[in-house]
Amino acid sequence: MQEKYRLGKISDVQLLKDKVYEVLRKSIIELSLSPNEQLVENRLAEELGVSKSPIREALMLLEQDGLVYNVPFKGCFVTEISRKNIHEIFQLREALERFSVKVLSENYSELEPQGAKKILREAEEALRRGDVKRCFIANTKFHDFLLAATKNERIVQAYSTLRNHLDRYRKIASLILGRVAKLHKEHVLIFAAIEKRDGTQAEERMSAHLRSVLEDFLNSQELQSFCR
Repeated sequence: MQEKYRLGKISDVQLLKDKVYEVLRKSIIELSLSPNEQLVENRLAEELGVSKSPIREALMLLEQDGLVYNVPFKGCFVTEISRKNIHEIFQLREALERFSVKVLSENYSELEPQGAKKILREAEEALRRGDVKRCFIANTKFHDFLLAATKNERIVQAYSTLRNHLDRYRKIASLILGRVAKLHKEHVLIFAAIEKRDGTQAEERMSAHLRSVLEDFLNSQELQSFCR
């Protein structure tokens, strides 16, 4: 197998499965570990400077997250990025985020509007500076804010199950030229509808936004090297 890991050793004080889990999770999300790449316990243990036990436990947690999968008699592999998986994740995401903006529109007086406006200003300022990475981070924070502001723990928990997959997709999407500015403009329109307490329009704009993101993502050249 081609040597690719280069993950760096974990210090003695961090010999816990959650630390191993976090290193592997981050490497998968940031695409340092490629889709369908085999994860060999012995090699991972050697690179991270741990025994095979925390590696095995971390891989079990990652399998529960849907980030790795096991093939009998062959081993553990990083989950693929497929068009089917992307569609399914976005369908669930749209359902959660449509409901969130509807709730926020109906309960706008309970929302902390300054928080959302601050995030939108961060994105705007980053765009002016040409700081695409910072703007992309702000745009991600905007979605997180809307969901958290519902104060519905079930919604937040359900969304958290999507985060690992969404963050991996976002890593690829951040490479798409011009997409980040489009994200910001769509976010401004969504929040304008929330401020007007127009739940129907907010839902429609959120759906249009997410479907636009999905279409641009699926049609991008950047995705092709990761998706089959």
